[in-house]
Amino acid sequence: MLIGLTSCKGQEVKGVWMSYKNRVIEEGKVTTSRDEGIIIDFDKQTVGNISSDSLVDVKIDFKESKIFLNSDTLNIDFKTFGKDSIQIDFGRNMMHVFRPLNLEHKLTTDKENIIEFLTLNEFKEINENLSLKFLKRLHFYATIFDRKNDKRFLESQIDTNGYWFIKELKGNFFLIFAVEEIGEQNIYQITEFTKCKMELELMQEYGEWINNLTELKTCL
Repeated sequence: MLIGLTSCKGQEVKGVWMSYKNRVIEEGKVTTSRDEGIIIDFDKQTVGNISSDSLVDVKIDFKESKIFLNSDTLNIDFKTFGKDSIQIDFGRNMMHVFRPLNLEHKLTTDKENIIEFLTLNEFKEINENLSLKFLKRLHFYATIFDRKNDKRFLESQIDTNGYWFIKELKGNFFLIFAVEEIGEQNIYQITEFTKCKMELELMQEYGEWINNLTELKTCL
């Protein structure tokens, strides 16, 4: 794959960037949902995805403003807008909007402790119509098409086949869940974690069921 950096020639982009809150290019045409979460690490020169720990090594030529993947020959335009966003059109009528991640929220815990907190506790209702139950049992999406991941069942009044998972990046943790089996993904960065609550910073939120979720609290 060859990605041309069309508007930042010679400009060195730094840090880890992720695509979320992507936008439809042309309304009324077929598009792909749940396509967010592509992660580009410009420092380590890797590309990954929020739902997997697999990484692909790339070569980034900042002088020529190009990213090279050896396995493909596709050429995709890459446009930067100031220091805040990068846009890549991968096709499928969806513009991927990449934003730099703030990885200064390192937590003194690990992924297993967060999973235990979510699965062993009951949480206050999100609103009068919605409460969430995080199950430890792996979702059928965890093995579909042999793409193994840590997606687990999420139950609510809306759907018993929703899913959730945790992503770790350099000691920072992200909570991703979909209330409905075929619904959109909500993405939050975990900024604080105690035995009673998990504080969340909103990154992407969809649907009528959730509006600006800032914490999951289990204690009074």
